[in-house]
Amino acid sequence: MAMGCAPSNGPKDTGTTPSATTTGPCGPSPSSLEVGTGEAGFEPLVSGDEIEVIHGAQDGHHILGSTRLRNTSEIATIRYWIEFPLDDTIVSDQTYRMQLTPIEGGEGCDWEAIGLFAYLGRIDPLTERFLDQEVVLRMNIEDSGGVLLNEAITVIPYLTPVERDPVP
Repeated sequence: MAMGCAPSNGPKDTGTTPSATTTGPCGPSPSSLEVGTGEAGFEPLVSGDEIEVIHGAQDGHHILGSTRLRNTSEIATIRYWIEFPLDDTIVSDQTYRMQLTPIEGGEGCDWEAIGLFAYLGRIDPLTERFLDQEVVLRMNIEDSGGVLLNEAITVIPYLTPVERDPVP
């Protein structure tokens, strides 16, 4: 599978649009989307960055994604999914419809969504093939005014094994 293509039975890629030339709710400035991670605040990502696979309290795993939007409405639908091109699979696929939070110190139409979960279920750190390999983290966003933005970034998920009590 070529980078950017989804398996024929999975979601279809709508491309990458780092900065849409559109008139958003704040006027003729271009709308834009930045993909990152973070649980308490936005942490930007660049292609090739490592990203942590988190072992959750209920014994499942997830990867946190975050986004920053400029010149959009504060209500948006965010589709966040992760592809593993080596196996031609989609590892996780979620859609959120939400009210975004203003970016501290940003302009009136600058928003963020922090800590979106890409659910992975329970994975085995010894056998899961996508760990320590390149995956494509994607976000497609449509705001309530119809502004469409897409971004994809290649990251490398890693997992720190959770220590367990010794077996008696």
